Amino acid sequence: MLPSTHGRARLLSALTGQAGPGGRPVWLMRQAGRFLPEYRELRSKVSFLELVHDPALCTEAALQPLRRFDLDATIVFSDILVIPEALELGLKFVAGDGPSFDRPVRTEADVAALPWSTLASRLQYVYDAVAQLRAAASGHAVFGFAGAPWTLFCYMVEGEGGDFAHAIQFAQQYPDTTRRLLESLADAVADHLIAQSRAGADAVQLFDTWAGRLDRSRYMELVAPGLRRIGARLEDAAIPGVLFLRGAGDRIADLGGAGFPCVSVDATTDLAAVLRALPGISTQGNVDPTVLFNGTEAIHAAVRGVYEATGGADNHIYNLGHGLLPTTPPAAVGDFVQAVRSLS
Repeated sequence: MLPSTHGRARLLSALTGQAGPGGRPVWLMRQAGRFLPEYRELRSKVSFLELVHDPALCTEAALQPLRRFDLDATIVFSDILVIPEALELGLKFVAGDGPSFDRPVRTEADVAALPWSTLASRLQYVYDAVAQLRAAASGHAVFGFAGAPWTLFCYMVEGEGGDFAHAIQFAQQYPDTTRRLLESLADAVADHLIAQSRAGADAVQLFDTWAGRLDRSRYMELVAPGLRRIGARLEDAAIPGVLFLRGAGDRIADLGGAGFPCVSVDATTDLAAVLRALPGISTQGNVDPTVLFNGTEAIHAAVRGVYEATGGADNHIYNLGHGLLPTTPPAAVGDFVQAVRSLS
C-alpha cells in the first residue's frame, strides 16, 4: 500500500484551497501508534523516548500506517514535549502516568535559567527524522509538528498532566514572566516548525492541546499573540500550517485562523459554524475518534456528515477531531479511509 500517486498533491491542494487530483485528502492524527500491532512490537524493544530520539525508528513507526492504509500524508514520529525536554527539564514517561518533568518551572529564576541557545542542536534528531521520512515517503505529504506555547507552558510549569493548577497560578502570580516565557516559546516553536520544513516537511501542524484550560477572554489576551506570531513567521516562510485548538472551538473565529491557512476542528466544534465565520479557510478533522468503534455504517455516516457540513468543499482534509485511541480496531481505520475515498 505504501506508494501514493496523488497523496502529496491532494493534501497540499486542499491546504491552499484548490481542487486536488483524484479525490479528497485523508490522514489521521496518531495514525502511527499503539492501535497497530506492528507498532506495539516496535515499542516492546525500546522505551518511548528511545524511539523518539532515533530517526531510523521514527521513520519506521511513521511508515507503518502507510503500508496498511491508503493515506495521503504521514507525520514525523515525535512528541509535543521535545522542546521542553531540550530545555533540560528532565522529561520522562512512566507507563500509566503519562509525561512528567523532574525539574518543572516554578519560579522566575527557573524561567531565567532556561537554555534557549542550545535548542536547535538538541533537536537535530527531529530534523534528521523528518529528512529520512521525506526520502522514504516520496509520494505522500509529510507533516512536521509542534506543541503550541500555551500547552508547553502548562506542562513545563505543572510538571505533569492534570488540571494544571500550578500553571494557572503561575500565570496569575507572575504575569510579566508568563508573557515573556510564552513569547520565548512562540519563537522556539516557530523555529522548530521552520527547521522541520527545511528538513523536508511539506506542511506543519501546531497542537494547542490544552487551549480549553483558559477561558475565552484570557486565552485571547495571553495566548493569541503567540499563535499569531507563529502564524506570521510560517506565512513569511511560505510554509503551509494547520492550527489545532482542542476544546476551544469558540476561539477559532476570534483568532481568524491566526495566519494559518487551515484550522483543524475538534469533534465538539460546529464545523459549519467555523466555515460561516471564516469563509474560504481550509479545514481538517471534526470526526469523533470514538465513532471508529461503532462499525462501518457509523463511520461512513460520520464522514458523510463532514462532507455535507463543508458543502463538499475541496479544501477540507478528512481526519479525526483528535488522535486515534489506542484500542481502535485497525479495520476501522481502513473503513474510515474507504469512506473518504467513496465520496463523490
